[in-house]
Amino acid sequence: MNPVKESMMDEYLKKHPYLKETAKLYLGMEKILSEQVAPVSLPEPQELAGLVRDGLPLLQQAQLQQTVVKVAAVEFSDVLAAMEALEAPAPMKTALQDWKIWANEAELSEIQQCFGWLLRQEDTEIHAFAEAARLNEALVRFLGWQIIRALLPDGIKAPEIWAQADWSRPYCPVCGRPPVLAQLRRQQEGHARYLVCDGCHTMWRAARVGCVYCGNQDLKTIHILEAEEEPAMRLDVCDRCHVYLKTCREEGGEEIYLRDWATIHLDLLGEEKGLHKKGSIMLANS
Repeated sequence: MNPVKESMMDEYLKKHPYLKETAKLYLGMEKILSEQVAPVSLPEPQELAGLVRDGLPLLQQAQLQQTVVKVAAVEFSDVLAAMEALEAPAPMKTALQDWKIWANEAELSEIQQCFGWLLRQEDTEIHAFAEAARLNEALVRFLGWQIIRALLPDGIKAPEIWAQADWSRPYCPVCGRPPVLAQLRRQQEGHARYLVCDGCHTMWRAARVGCVYCGNQDLKTIHILEAEEEPAMRLDVCDRCHVYLKTCREEGGEEIYLRDWATIHLDLLGEEKGLHKKGSIMLANS
């Protein structure tokens, strides 16, 4: 019998053993959520162009936002119960238990409010809530967005859908978050840049050049920071706002390079250069 071929992720983790625990956590949570949460029904692809014509992302529209918020709140307690099977460090286990206790005592409307804050990116409210409830704010953001992501059908996250809708703005067409990653893909005219949302994991095409965070178009104040240990990746740096965008310049490694956690060592490179990161679900947007 032939041995089972290792996945690209398995090979990658062998080269980056310090990511194994992180991978176990993220991939374990993805598996639990895929088994626990069923995607909600959202508009058909042919309806999307009309819905976002004015630049308002789907989940910033009141009716669609409420649909996701209500389902997320109903699913929340069962998700927390399922997370007991997650292999996680002791501090995270404790934080999950704290949130489970809070959820068991909270009104459904309070849980809905929490998911509404996340979707609207109301960072002040999220911080105040976590502090008042004595919950781990990072976990509130992390698990909350993982649940939202699981509730969204994969089809609505595909770049082809948003190309048809003519969406090229520098924020996510589904949830409205700024991108956390980019990928260069070969097109007939060269390479096109696609942006990736860390919240719902939607991917969409945007302008090939320029800073997606501050709008800077002056190529003299934008440069590339090479990552020698990760040739498939680079940091696109804006000298005006001092923010970097991790960019994958290869195709075929999406399983790895379109997951923000898989290249956290490149975030350390950015920090060493005095640069800032945006778009992560773990960070406030300010």
